[in-house]
Order: sequence, then structure tokens, then C-alpha cells
Amino acid sequence: MNPSYERTISSLEAERGYFLILKDRLDLFPKVGSSFSLSNGHSRRQAKIESYRCECMGPEKPHEHYYVRWAGLAKGDHLVVHRSLRNKELFTIQIEE
Repeated sequence: MNPSYERTISSLEAERGYFLILKDRLDLFPKVGSSFSLSNGHSRRQAKIESYRCECMGPEKPHEHYYVRWAGLAKGDHLVVHRSLRNKELFTIQIEE
């Protein structure tokens, strides 16, 4: 499996201060609710995967959306999250405007 995750930030993500994690890429990250270290340059923060129920595909198809809180994102930002090969609880994030 590729130890990185890429995403272009939507206006909703920027407004709410998080980036979404697609369900098929959840296995890259620790279990939902578990803390992990996410570093950006010289700063390091604790983060975790959170979720919320949604019916955006209609009430007959309820599901979960998964996300990580990260303030300061703007619509159109491109982010890349890399998981350390040595420590599966350590991640880096790069954000390109």
C-alpha cells in the first residue's frame, strides 16, 4: 500500500477546518479516534480521525464521513500526508497553496 494520502481541499473542508479521509484510505491511518502525531515543518500536533453521519447520498444510504481537523486550510490547497515507514503513528503533512 502507498504510505501517502493526497487531497485537494474543498470549500466545505476549508470552512469547517478539516480535511476528509476517503473510506478506502482509512487503513493508512490509525483506528478512528486514536491519536497520532502529524508534523508540518518544525511544528508537530496530535491529531485523530473523527467521523460524522451523513445522508448526502439520500436517507436510504446513510454512511460516515471521516476527517482530521486542521485549521488554516483554503479551498484549492493540495495536501499530501505521508506515514512514516518506521513508526505507523507518525505522519507528516505538506500543504501547497
